[in-house]
Amino acid sequence: MRIASYHNHTTFCDGNNSPEEMVIAAIEAGITDFGFSAHASWFFSSAWNLDAERYPEYLAEIAHLKAKYAKDIRVFAGFEADYLPGISVPDPAIYGRFSPDFLIGSVHYVRSDKKGVQTNLWPVDAAAEAVGSGLEECFDNDGRRAALAYWGTVREMVATCQFDIIGHLDLLRKRNGILHFFDESESWYRKELAKTVKGIARSKKIVELNTGAIARKAMDSVYPSDELLSLLFKAGVPVIISADAHSTDNLLCAYDIARDAARRAGYTTLSYLESEGWVQEAF
Repeated sequence: MRIASYHNHTTFCDGNNSPEEMVIAAIEAGITDFGFSAHASWFFSSAWNLDAERYPEYLAEIAHLKAKYAKDIRVFAGFEADYLPGISVPDPAIYGRFSPDFLIGSVHYVRSDKKGVQTNLWPVDAAAEAVGSGLEECFDNDGRRAALAYWGTVREMVATCQFDIIGHLDLLRKRNGILHFFDESESWYRKELAKTVKGIARSKKIVELNTGAIARKAMDSVYPSDELLSLLFKAGVPVIISADAHSTDNLLCAYDIARDAARRAGYTTLSYLESEGWVQEAF
């Protein structure tokens, strides 16, 4: 059976294992298609983003592993690029110089809708305490305002950038189980989902079923939610499954849960990367 994972991190960014350790573990786990997706915000560096000076080293190491293990596994070089308008965008205009095999576009930070705040970026993917304090500072603890800003940012990224995969689409849910700052069942929120799906369908991008929150014990379900995944299926949006792995221990974390979620929504195929582009195969 073909098993792919295109969203994986190593010691080049905030992962715990080297690229070769990840490839060896992937082969042992039976993964057939393995993509590296270093956190990237070119040309800015951070503790969890790939250092700007190490891009050539990162790509050279993956090229080496691609050749070394070619008989055992398909290896791909990609980036998980942040969308922060004016700072970082997941687009070939920025990353084309590195000739990546694929690009993941992700929203980890959302700009505040307030003026004059000291910190104007809300860290959606941070620990619950940081998400909560950011919600207070950036949106006056108004969860609806925060959610609207998040989904508006996602739609803007999808509409204005050319990339392959939308990373952890409803990341907003990650800390909601603790903070309870919005209600997924409310009509305004469901309208945001429907509006976002229309934009994704027009863009022809792929959405990932991401099991990373399960591995990190933040949620017991995948991104996106069942409701959102059902809307994506009805709109004809293709999907992949990825673990968003940061170590060799969770390369296939909760893939069974992700497959079940995809089937409940109606999916019978997943997307896989070939030399001619993305193809659909039954799972």
